[in-house]
Amino acid sequence: MDKENIIKHYCAKAERAVRRMSRKGIGDIYAISFWKDNVDDDPRRPVVTIGYNTVSHAEAQKQNTSNAMEAKWNYAYWMQDDTGTLGGNDTMLRLYFKDEGLFYTLHELNKAEKQEENGNPEGYRMIEEKDRRMQEAFMDIVIEVANRLHRNEMITRALGRDLPVIIHELEYYDQPVGWTAKANPTPLVAEFMEWYRSFAK
Repeated sequence: MDKENIIKHYCAKAERAVRRMSRKGIGDIYAISFWKDNVDDDPRRPVVTIGYNTVSHAEAQKQNTSNAMEAKWNYAYWMQDDTGTLGGNDTMLRLYFKDEGLFYTLHELNKAEKQEENGNPEGYRMIEEKDRRMQEAFMDIVIEVANRLHRNEMITRALGRDLPVIIHELEYYDQPVGWTAKANPTPLVAEFMEWYRSFAK
C-alpha cells in the first residue's frame, strides 16, 4: 500500500467529515478536533475521531472550568459530536503497516510475551519498536491530511473560514501539541498554544 494513496483516502474521509459539520447549520464552529486513540488499546489499530466545538458551547462550559481558555481548548469540555474517523479497523492502514514490515499477528505477540517471561525479551522489544513506528507512521499521515485540508481550502469552502485542527489525546502534553503545531499554519493555533503553555510551565 503506497503512502500517498492512503493519504488521499484519508483526505477524502476527512473532507466528508468536515462537510457533515457544515450540514448541521452551525455558524460558530471555531475548531476541529482530531482525537487520537487506539481501538481496544491495540497499537496496530490507531484511530482519529473527527469532531468540532462551538463558541456557544465553550461559553456554556465556562462555569465548569477554571477559566474561559480551558473551556475553549480542553477537549474534556467540548461537544464531542463525532462526524468521522481515520484509521482504526481499516484494511488500507493494515496493508500499509504490512508493506512497511511493521504489522504483527496476535500469535507473534503471544510468542514474544512468553519468551520474555522466560528471560528472553528480544522478541518483545521488537514488538514494542514496531508499535512505536506504527504510531509514528500513522501520525505522519494524519498530520499531512490536516495540512492538505488547509492547503486545499477545504475547511474554508465547507465552513466559511479556515479553522485550527487540534490533534490531541485525552491528556495534553508536548507530543500531541507538537502534532497540532505541525498540522496548522502558526496563526491558526496561536491561542491554543498560548493556553497549553499557560499550564505546561
